[in-house]
Amino acid sequence: MLEEIKENEVPKVPENQEQQQVPENPATVRRSTRLSRLPERYSPSMYYLLMTDSGEPECYEEAMQVETRKKWEQGMNEEMDSLVGNQTWDLVQLPASKRALQNKWIYRLKEEEGGKKRYKARLVVKGFA
Repeated sequence: MLEEIKENEVPKVPENQEQQQVPENPATVRRSTRLSRLPERYSPSMYYLLMTDSGEPECYEEAMQVETRKKWEQGMNEEMDSLVGNQTWDLVQLPASKRALQNKWIYRLKEEEGGKKRYKARLVVKGFA
């Protein structure tokens, strides 16, 4: 038989539900009073310099305008020789209805043993991760 609840009787609630209390006004949210601050390792101007002045050109045009132009050209020639030597691609005539993939040069200044600098260039296809 079904038990009927009388009007004055409070229905029994399981113990785990009693502990969960709903706030009276859920629209008010407690905000943190903690003040956030940047790390004090470097000044803001130093962060800008660290991000932008690595001594490495960003594009081909920049690489051809700096005094180390010959070293960057040598790095690009080494990369091209490596691509041809590994038979990575072949130079062919592009069909009329097709477009070539865009590419760009990435330049990195590597430190080798003995403090010697190596000017490394990589040819990558744009738009692919």
